[in-house]
Amino acid sequence: MKYFKPDYLFEHFTDITITWLKEHQIQHIFSDLDSTLAAHDQLGCERFENWLAMLHDNHIELVIISNNNQERVDKFTEPFGITGYGKANKPTTTKIEKIMKDVGAKSETSIFLGDQIFTDVLCGKRLGMTTVLVQPIGPEHEPWNITIKRKLETVIRSQW
Repeated sequence: MKYFKPDYLFEHFTDITITWLKEHQIQHIFSDLDSTLAAHDQLGCERFENWLAMLHDNHIELVIISNNNQERVDKFTEPFGITGYGKANKPTTTKIEKIMKDVGAKSETSIFLGDQIFTDVLCGKRLGMTTVLVQPIGPEHEPWNITIKRKLETVIRSQW
């Protein structure tokens, strides 16, 4: 059960402040995209843009890690000039371990941010990272398979 319980719960990604990041000595944020940083198939909003500017100003790198296709990831990341990887196959870690090496990230100074227990939290735990779970953005627009997973997550959450 410990692999499904995040280290931290936040309402929204913007609740992750620079103070919190500095206290935890975070240099890299590996983040899911859909329902974590934006609603499914939506672009980043002004809140995201302001949060990203705060990260840049403090030399914290954001890397998008999504199970969605690369086209979706590029549509979101390119306007902001951030790095993103699609078809990550979370919760497997092989691809992400290579990405970590490429960007010079270490597990102890990285967090894994996401909205799902079975993909994001489990993946972050397997990578030895601190995990942060946020409430999903725009759950009314999620695909049917995610809706089913949410019901299973409710069972897991009741065990915490």
